[in-house]
Amino acid sequence: MPQQLQAATLVGVALLVLIWMLRRHHRDLRQERRVLFDDCLPLFTDGSLTQQGTRYPELRARWSCGTHTYAVSLRAITDTLQTRRLPPLWLIVDVRATLDLQGTLDVLVRPTGVEVFSPSRDLPHRHELPGHWPQTSLLKSSLPDAPSVLARIDQPVRTLLADPYSKCLTIRPDGLRYVLQIAQSSQAHYMVLRNAYFGNQRLDPQRLHSKLALLGDILNTLKAAND
Repeated sequence: MPQQLQAATLVGVALLVLIWMLRRHHRDLRQERRVLFDDCLPLFTDGSLTQQGTRYPELRARWSCGTHTYAVSLRAITDTLQTRRLPPLWLIVDVRATLDLQGTLDVLVRPTGVEVFSPSRDLPHRHELPGHWPQTSLLKSSLPDAPSVLARIDQPVRTLLADPYSKCLTIRPDGLRYVLQIAQSSQAHYMVLRNAYFGNQRLDPQRLHSKLALLGDILNTLKAAND
């Protein structure tokens, strides 16, 4: 009986230690991920951060570009659907604006078929890529006249796509979405635990500012005249 009691006590202590370690890990991971956008906050006004559990936070704010101010949201998601590469960490930038556009246009770079952030698969028209764009891209839209729209925004779109970490650009009547890879999981961590880990990530404000400037060029070009 004493031996059984001692064994049960050891098991109980071990469980308590395990629970404490898991809680500490979750707390540390939450804090590590919460600082992702801290260095970029000066780029915006009226910024607010929300975070669910150990996920990366979401930033909602106002962003000024020239004479216009837009509502923006930034969030980061881990891509665990791709099976032939280390999981990437995607930055998703959504900007709300009323654009002079009658449908949706989507450019997806190196498509794999599992890009949940892109509406590409639901768009009816596939278009030929301009010769100076990355030829690994897929250009689709609900606009038969998409080439004429692209001609107006060719320069900023081409510059965005020149970045090998650009993944997706979606332009809609109510704004746009831009997706960029900002990190890739540690190989050692993923191979052993099959769990994506990106370390202490802090988004570079200069890098974000340069992307926002190009998005601003697109928005200001397509902005509806009465908005």
